[in-house]
Amino acid sequence: MVYQNDHYSELKRFQGLIQESCDVFVIASPEAKIQYISPAVEKFLGYTPEEEIGKSIFNMFEDRERVKVVQSFQQALTDSSQIFTAEVTAQTRLGKSIYMELTVRNLLSDPFIQGIVINWRDVTEKVVDRQKIEYMAAYDRVTKLPNQNQLLQQLQLECERAKDKGTSFALMKVDIDGFKHVNNALGYQLGDQLLLQFAQRIRNFLSEEAFFSRSEGDLFRIIAPRLNSAEEYEQMAKDIIDLFSKPFTVDIYEIYLSITIGISLFAEDAQDPDTLLKYSYNALLQAKKEGKNKYVIFSSQVNIESYKQFMLRNDLHAALENEQFQVYYQPFIKLRTNEIIGAEALIRWKHPKWGMVSPGEFISLAEEIGVIVSLGNWVLREVCRNYRQWLNEGLPAMKISVNYSGIQLFEKDFVENILKTVAEFELDPHFLIVELTESILIHEFKSIKSSIRALQAVGIKVALDDFGTGYSSFAYLHRLKIDFLKIDCSFIRDIPLNNKSTLITKSIITLARDLGIKLVAEGVENAEQLSFLRYLNCYTGQGYFYSRPVPKIDFEQLLAKKICEPNYVSNLSKEQHEERREFSRIHFHQQLKADLTIFEFMGNKAKVGTTRVLIKDIGPEGLCFISDVRFPVAKDIVLKITTQLMGQEIKVYGSPVWTEESSNLYEYGFKFTVDENKQLLLHKVLNEYQSKLDMNSKVDMDGFVAESVNQYFSSGKNGIK
Repeated sequence: MVYQNDHYSELKRFQGLIQESCDVFVIASPEAKIQYISPAVEKFLGYTPEEEIGKSIFNMFEDRERVKVVQSFQQALTDSSQIFTAEVTAQTRLGKSIYMELTVRNLLSDPFIQGIVINWRDVTEKVVDRQKIEYMAAYDRVTKLPNQNQLLQQLQLECERAKDKGTSFALMKVDIDGFKHVNNALGYQLGDQLLLQFAQRIRNFLSEEAFFSRSEGDLFRIIAPRLNSAEEYEQMAKDIIDLFSKPFTVDIYEIYLSITIGISLFAEDAQDPDTLLKYSYNALLQAKKEGKNKYVIFSSQVNIESYKQFMLRNDLHAALENEQFQVYYQPFIKLRTNEIIGAEALIRWKHPKWGMVSPGEFISLAEEIGVIVSLGNWVLREVCRNYRQWLNEGLPAMKISVNYSGIQLFEKDFVENILKTVAEFELDPHFLIVELTESILIHEFKSIKSSIRALQAVGIKVALDDFGTGYSSFAYLHRLKIDFLKIDCSFIRDIPLNNKSTLITKSIITLARDLGIKLVAEGVENAEQLSFLRYLNCYTGQGYFYSRPVPKIDFEQLLAKKICEPNYVSNLSKEQHEERREFSRIHFHQQLKADLTIFEFMGNKAKVGTTRVLIKDIGPEGLCFISDVRFPVAKDIVLKITTQLMGQEIKVYGSPVWTEESSNLYEYGFKFTVDENKQLLLHKVLNEYQSKLDMNSKVDMDGFVAESVNQYFSSGKNGIK
């Protein structure tokens, strides 16, 4: 009797737990008829247990959800050793959808149950939270468009589908021109509203099958539908650009936006996502160079400089960490005495593939991707470290100038950070010159004038670089005490032969002297320029005629002498190379136009576009060409040069074997790779050309340029300056 009372009490406790449980418990027959259902079903779905007894458990679910329950039920019938689960949705009596976590177990052999036990619980809150997280991982918060993760998945799917069906599609990269300035002016809240309207305008234009995503910031990508030709994709790009002929209204503002589009095509350009992404980006870079509201379809016309920029941008993040940067020094020379009175610190990037990269090629990229401040801090620390070592070794004290960009000047505690670094190496700040470009001073004067005055207050000098290239800098010379002016090399290059350059240079020298400002002439490259600058009493010069920028160890040797004599012996290395040639060359009186393509890069075939070059001379084994793009001198880069001579198209392949730099142009010695068939054609054309010259016959001058080399590359220039 005692045992029966204990058993009865235990049963009542169990019934109480079931009654109050938030979970629903069901016992069903093998035919899925409900034999028992716990009272929680009424709280759960709004149905009483009495309404459900005898009905099929499957009737509580619809369509695909019913299939899930049937599958779990059938599995339980055939395997009593396992518990089977499913996540399903169901409708309450009031029509509300809820998410349920369902478990099914076969207890037909249990004498107390003799049925299929189904248990479910409400997991709506958990599922909704998970869906929110999944949505955030897949969609952009502002525009609600798919994000970069979804784009990559969709692009892979499109590539596989296009390969299977033999179809094509386009990947378009869309960039809003100058959006960061709009964002800064309006604030991020209104900027987000503008982005949302921008996205809606394009989304409304696109067909349903087009995939539209926001990658980051002001960059969007479109996987365009399968059209019939490149011309149709081109028309689509034009139509998208036309969408922005009307302004956006945000708050009280009417805002016009312009865009730039880079396009790559499957399978004409590439057959995999990575290459499509890379080529669309290359095309975008080219389009941005052409101005606003432009588009470019990747093709052989997307030039090498854009390809190089793409690679440099990708590699720049890790370059500082991998210790790929070096500081070079180019001395300032007192022109009257050839005395070294200072040096400019110039950063160089020793890229593992492109060789030595100049700041003109990567500083703007560093500003764009946000590493310029870290890079600038590294340069100053390296300069201070070197200068402390030189003083400790007894080398003479002097001025060192360090270049700063506009972004660095807006760094928090800009002046304090400079002084902290200088103090760390126990240096007097008087040795330092902060070098600013004229454009920074003109456009950001109000923001930086306090920083300039703070620098000068502790003895740091301020130099104004590229003087003469701006529009209104004379007013700022009056309002700020600039210590050094650097005449832009574009004026020095043409003196004393060009009257305009000569007059401008003379005027700047006179102005600086009258204002008590020391003057540095940049780009001194020959004896005529030096002689004229001395005649005009120019204080200081800097240029290849004295010394190129050199590594620290080479500069120490110059500094130890204290004097740097001008170099009246020119290009010995090039002359020595020419002396070793096995065959003579034809030297052209006017340069021959040609197109250059990277054929192979570091052992890999490369589909990279063209850049313009000029051929100075050519022979059976090689040629000399001029370009405004810097290439690495390496055997594992193979270039293809195409030109026209004597009515014949000539294509030659080879590698650069030496290079010389002058006035932001690069001269290359180019050695051919052996191809007997092409060599025979080249021999024939060169012999024909030489014979005509020997007989004073008229030579076809089509393909030769009448203008100067600098004029040719400055008109429609395609390289970084």
